[in-house]
Amino acid sequence: MKLDKLKDISGKLLKKSKHKLVIDEKKYQDNKEFVDKAITKQDIRDAISKGVIKKKNNTGHSRGRARVLLAKKKLKRKRGQGRRKGTPKARQKTNRYNKNVRGLRKKLAELRKEDKLNGKSYSKIYLMIKGNYFRGKKHLEEYISGENK
Repeated sequence: MKLDKLKDISGKLLKKSKHKLVIDEKKYQDNKEFVDKAITKQDIRDAISKGVIKKKNNTGHSRGRARVLLAKKKLKRKRGQGRRKGTPKARQKTNRYNKNVRGLRKKLAELRKEDKLNGKSYSKIYLMIKGNYFRGKKHLEEYISGENK
């Protein structure tokens, strides 16, 4: 059998492309008569088990360029205008909403301890904080003082 055809069939058996297979020259010369007379798939399986035909190792993606890029980014390079996507607020590391809400809830708890709020108005204001109604702590205090009048 021709070597090209041999590679085709063995590729189907090994579930690899024929380009990913290698014929070992030394073992091929030792088993030349057997390989040339191979007709059936079983003959080709035997040739594979004898080591005449081998699979090439899969080559992965190189991370070399990625490592170089990360090293440059650590040195604060590659941060120019053309690299940026999103507004400055969107690019901030901490989420502003979460930070704001946590501060307001803390302030609300302090005001509750000081007995400036009853249970009903507390829960109402808590939900308003959740809905991002207040700009800041001062706005919250103004709202509560205006509500108590």
